[in-house]
Amino acid sequence: MFKPFSWRNLPTARTLSVMIFVAGIGLVISVVALIYLSLHLISSKTNEIDEHRSALSVQGAIQTSVNRVWSLVLDNAVWDDAVREVYSPQVNNTWLYNSWGTGVKVNNLYDGTFVLDENFTLLWGSFSREPFTEKNLDFFGAGLKALIDHNQHALPDDNTIYAGITRTRHGVAFIGIGLIRPMTGRLEVNDHTRRYLVITRHLDPKLIKDLGDTFQINHLTFSDTLPSPSSIPLRSSAGETLGYLSWDPHLPGAQAAQAAAWEIRQIVGLVTLLILLFILLTSAGLYKLSRGEKLARRIAVTDWLSGLPNRRALIERLEQLNQSGDTDTISVVFMDLDGFKDVNDVYGHDVGDKLIVAIARSLQEKVPHGGMLSRMGGDEFAMTMHGDNAHEKSAIFAMLVLSWFNAPVRLDERSIHITVSIGIASSMQGDCTSTELFRRADIAMYHSKMTGKGRITHYDAALNSARERKLIIENDIRNGLANEEFDVWYQPIIDAHTLEMTGVEALVRWPRRPAGALGPDEFIPVAESSGLIYGLGQFVLRRACSDLQALDELKLSVNISPAQFRDPEFEVKVASVLETVGFPAHRLQLEVTETYVLENPERSRTAIANLKGLGITVALDDFGTGYSSIGYLRRLNFDSIKIDKSLAGLVDADEQAAALVGGTIRIASALGMSVTAEGVENEKQMKLLRLAGCDRLQGFYFSQPQPISALLPLRKKRYG
Repeated sequence: MFKPFSWRNLPTARTLSVMIFVAGIGLVISVVALIYLSLHLISSKTNEIDEHRSALSVQGAIQTSVNRVWSLVLDNAVWDDAVREVYSPQVNNTWLYNSWGTGVKVNNLYDGTFVLDENFTLLWGSFSREPFTEKNLDFFGAGLKALIDHNQHALPDDNTIYAGITRTRHGVAFIGIGLIRPMTGRLEVNDHTRRYLVITRHLDPKLIKDLGDTFQINHLTFSDTLPSPSSIPLRSSAGETLGYLSWDPHLPGAQAAQAAAWEIRQIVGLVTLLILLFILLTSAGLYKLSRGEKLARRIAVTDWLSGLPNRRALIERLEQLNQSGDTDTISVVFMDLDGFKDVNDVYGHDVGDKLIVAIARSLQEKVPHGGMLSRMGGDEFAMTMHGDNAHEKSAIFAMLVLSWFNAPVRLDERSIHITVSIGIASSMQGDCTSTELFRRADIAMYHSKMTGKGRITHYDAALNSARERKLIIENDIRNGLANEEFDVWYQPIIDAHTLEMTGVEALVRWPRRPAGALGPDEFIPVAESSGLIYGLGQFVLRRACSDLQALDELKLSVNISPAQFRDPEFEVKVASVLETVGFPAHRLQLEVTETYVLENPERSRTAIANLKGLGITVALDDFGTGYSSIGYLRRLNFDSIKIDKSLAGLVDADEQAAALVGGTIRIASALGMSVTAEGVENEKQMKLLRLAGCDRLQGFYFSQPQPISALLPLRKKRYG
């Protein structure tokens, strides 16, 4: 089968030169087109931005004119002399004319002033320094009527001035209306008598020119129809379109483009020259590059550290075997070093690299004839071979490897203990792809790792089913966290002296899983191996702190997965939850398993010290199932230990177990630690554990784990 991207089908240097030349010419054309297209786009966008700015300026000019009329009404309506004159039984027309009718002469601020009564009937008016004799409001158009209609309930008592735009019989005008009232105090009118001042300023060429000059708008004009795209409608207070304000756009983008034309041509020329120079230099170097093809090929399929073939080389080998048409068996042995990360952490990466080289050398010596060993990356190796007895030879090779790892690996003066987990998968050539065969070997290796490490597993269909179920559960956990399918239940912790509930242990449950509820023993290991335990653990801690926040001094115990404890930011995340929820640190106890503490004493000591610094207590969980020493207990400074139910639950039936429990309690007391016994299932166990000196008790005898709603009634119950 032809593979155009295979190393064997690379084009010659001459062909590559022609291809690069054609591509370079195309690149020159593309770059030139892109520059001019970008220039045009920038110019257009600049013009659009300026157009938008001009429109905002015109709108600002309109609003400024409205605000100016509003200010005029405010200045003239709030006037004690005006109150005295317009609210007198007989309106003083002479005073009104002298005060307001002649004001049009001053700065041409307005052209009409009018006084309305409480029924909005005209009492007096002056327009263009001439008396105004009409009594109704038809002259003022729909704009004034809209201002009055919209504010007629507020105008008699409101101190607010209302201004807008209208079309009078004289033309488009800015208009304002406000109650005539004293400058200080209330309007001393006991009946419904009201006087309103109306001021108008009509839009004329001079006003339009002044607005254009003030706001730097070129050739601002007003027309009844839409004259050009550079215009905005002028609407009255009643919503009518009275006409359009238009202007000549600046077009700064086109001006800038024209000004920069010479510089753009220089840039285009320089880019073209650089691309052509690149084509020349690249073509000249292709011949030298082609000469190094064999070296590059060898480097590409060789692991730089161990000198073994790498993953790519092994996959190509398998593909060649699958395409050969033979019916021989192909077998893959997948090996993963157990604890290699700890070697890097403890001794450093230089020692880790030396260990990889030593292991690679030893594995290579054990590869059967016809086999191929490769380093897959990191701490993973694989061996593949084919032939009638490929599977049997692979199994023998795996046994030799496993046996070799039983002894420590010598590096200079160091002896490093390390094991290996091995998976083996075999198939007839053509039955499955190289990727699938590797996947099967990986599944078998993973099973070896999960069932104790340092062992060999042969792939079968059952392993695949288990892997698929794990992947299903993993995906369900991810969806369950997003869809809030998990709950937190609580099991009471009883004070052994008073037999009253003093705390609870938070336990995660998954009752709303669409495929059916799943027990913690099934989904927690999957969460730990997939990294989802971080999100699940944070959910449990946050939910438990929220549930128990209001329950006085009831203490909360939360189990911490080794994966969480391994997280260098774990203490910061716990502190963040406590701060967010507002849960007191002294009421929280975190429980960590004995196994992780033994494997990672330095990280454990740091984490415990940091947590205790926050005020949180730390308990050693499942004590009695591992191999903790008194030295570890002293050095790590736990606040409490929890005796596992596998030991505490036998005190009524096994004298040796009872003696071990008693000894554990005495040791803990000597170290200043409290003791909690788990798994109490009957009254006899309870009494024996109390007599032995336990501080707290926990188990089904007192209560099974329950939701928070069922836990509340148990607080008042005394067990004994």
